[in-house]
Amino acid sequence: MITKRDIVDRAFKLLSMSGFELDDAPEDEQDILQTLDDMMAELQGSDYNFGYLLAPDPVDSYLGDESGIERNAMSGISHKLALRICSLFGKTPPILLLSQADDAYTALLTRYQVIPEVVPHVQHYHYGAGNKRWY
Repeated sequence: MITKRDIVDRAFKLLSMSGFELDDAPEDEQDILQTLDDMMAELQGSDYNFGYLLAPDPVDSYLGDESGIERNAMSGISHKLALRICSLFGKTPPILLLSQADDAYTALLTRYQVIPEVVPHVQHYHYGAGNKRWY
């Protein structure tokens, strides 16, 4: 079970490995949790479903809550959150982190993309409009 705290901690770890020294005060963690919830609300739509559990009210979201995502989605989401944390604190992300985040996010979207079903289509060809009879 992956909690929302696990995602936030992984994002902080990615930033600390990139050389940032960020103070993760409790009020900052709550802001980052709201950023995570907002980001996941934007990302989950008709084409992608990561299984992230959004609270009915943003005030009711807590770091200890279960996130609902699978382990294979952790990297893409935490990298994307790390980039959002950089902008939240007014930092410029390093190029290596940008590259890793792009790769992880692309893999995430490729893995979770919902491909629509193909609807069979009835062929109604009008003869005499350039269509041949053997089609």
